[in-house]
Amino acid sequence: MDAFDELAGPDLYSLDPNGGVLVVTVYWRPCAKDPNPDQPGEKLFALSYLPTDASDPCHGGSGKHFAACCQSLSYWRPVCPNPDMQGYSLMHSQSAYFTHIPEDVVYAFLQNDLRLFAVEDSPPHDFWLYLGDPAFDAPLGILCFGDYQLQENYSLTVSALSDTRMKVLLDLLKPLNLDAPQIHRDPFPRVAKPRRRESGRKRR
Repeated sequence: MDAFDELAGPDLYSLDPNGGVLVVTVYWRPCAKDPNPDQPGEKLFALSYLPTDASDPCHGGSGKHFAACCQSLSYWRPVCPNPDMQGYSLMHSQSAYFTHIPEDVVYAFLQNDLRLFAVEDSPPHDFWLYLGDPAFDAPLGILCFGDYQLQENYSLTVSALSDTRMKVLLDLLKPLNLDAPQIHRDPFPRVAKPRRRESGRKRR
């Protein structure tokens, strides 16, 4: 829970623990101090609360109603928006690591994809964000759904916050016919729900 306390967003103790889900959204925004207002910039991880009725489908993707899935748990299972804002998926941070890649071919492929934004273009380190098509602008910045990092040792790292996002990012690479990557997945995070405050009124 400590890691989520540091995210920009609401005070967890002010939320109804069983009335909604926590949403983690990643934004890309220029830094005011940068000479170029578009590149580079910074990532912002923001936490928000999505009210959900008991009869609504659970945002975790189980196919069950919220009441039969996450509502009664003693902890929140954070979700994040899917690419192109098509619903939500359980947050599940992960990376895919490709080795022995044709570096020049991969660079040209990623550089020409309109769904990607080149944050760093200074070989041997190149970095792209997956923004989607169209990109989604918000007050906090442009929504970011994952990233690609090309390194000098003929390797490519793909990072995403959910299984759904990773599938989209890996599907983008299919035309390159790369060898299967090594996948590393972090555990699903859990955020303890705060206990409801007692009213302080004693029964007689």
